[in-house]
Amino acid sequence: MQPKHPLLQKCLTQLEALPHLGVKIEVKEMPYVSNNVMADGLMSVGTAQGSVNYVVEIKSSVTRESLRSVLGYFDELKQRLDNNYTPLLIAEKLSSSVVNQLIQANIQFLDSTGNFYLNSPSLYLLTSNPLLAKYKPNQSLNITAGTLQVMYGILQSQSTIISRTFVEELAEISGVDLKTVNSSLNRLSQLRYLQRQPGGGYRLVDDIKFLERWELGYIETLRPKLLLGTYTPILGQSFFDIKNSILERAQQERYLIGGELGGEISTGYLKSMGATLHLSEDANPISLSLKLKIKPDLQGKIYLLRQFGNCNQWGKESINSLVNPLLIHAELMLIESDERIKETNQRLFNQYLIH
Repeated sequence: MQPKHPLLQKCLTQLEALPHLGVKIEVKEMPYVSNNVMADGLMSVGTAQGSVNYVVEIKSSVTRESLRSVLGYFDELKQRLDNNYTPLLIAEKLSSSVVNQLIQANIQFLDSTGNFYLNSPSLYLLTSNPLLAKYKPNQSLNITAGTLQVMYGILQSQSTIISRTFVEELAEISGVDLKTVNSSLNRLSQLRYLQRQPGGGYRLVDDIKFLERWELGYIETLRPKLLLGTYTPILGQSFFDIKNSILERAQQERYLIGGELGGEISTGYLKSMGATLHLSEDANPISLSLKLKIKPDLQGKIYLLRQFGNCNQWGKESINSLVNPLLIHAELMLIESDERIKETNQRLFNQYLIH
């Protein structure tokens, strides 16, 4: 059956055009009506690993303003569908900020410009940013938050060799137990990100690909786990009005600065409009929000995250209370792009992440 809706046609044409993906798409019903659901369509997407039945909802425009209602609708739709069916959003061009929030909510989508997010055991696909355009069947579900913490521990060491001695240190650095470290290293070896060494330990096969895969996982899996809330200044203040307070309180409150403000401090190139604050394990986000005069707001640009392990800081003695440049770089990739943020992130990459 050919899709009748032109927007769905356009999205499926782009999906089928992706090289080496080998998807088979079958539109089964348009519209789709069952005892519990009335939707725009039902289709299946299959690969050599299996197929997924998608209940299709077509929404021409999804903006930051309308996103909350879309999230609520899809949450309700998920509850009405049994485990054999998955909701899928079909939309016109989605902004980067909308794409990021849809991914965090694990809402699968296709848009007319080639932004795709499909997440199932048979097919994992994310194309939304030039650095994140990675389609890897059946890999994302095998890289857990714990494995991502281990990957971070490897990356921050700035070494391509993981010795047997360092394997034991990784548990403390990453904030996971030794069993998780060993299982993660084994899984990363199976996925060919690491290569076992004859005398024991591992070697990075390609450090740039390893970094890109970690950043992808940080954005979609680890960061949502660590996120404590999104905030904005109270009383109509701007970020500029409270920026000095954020800087001055960092040492006292024991948080590390990342995101846009971290990019500004580390490169001296960006005028920041927001910040990501990485709180210590025992920090109280409510108490901190009162001190900084910020309030919860889903559209805010101040993010509070929980730290993990014991090496989130920039160097042994954190420079200006900055979080590690690995985290700043990944966080800047989340922000709706403009040229100055892209240039800041490139400078950060060239100065601190290439070794």
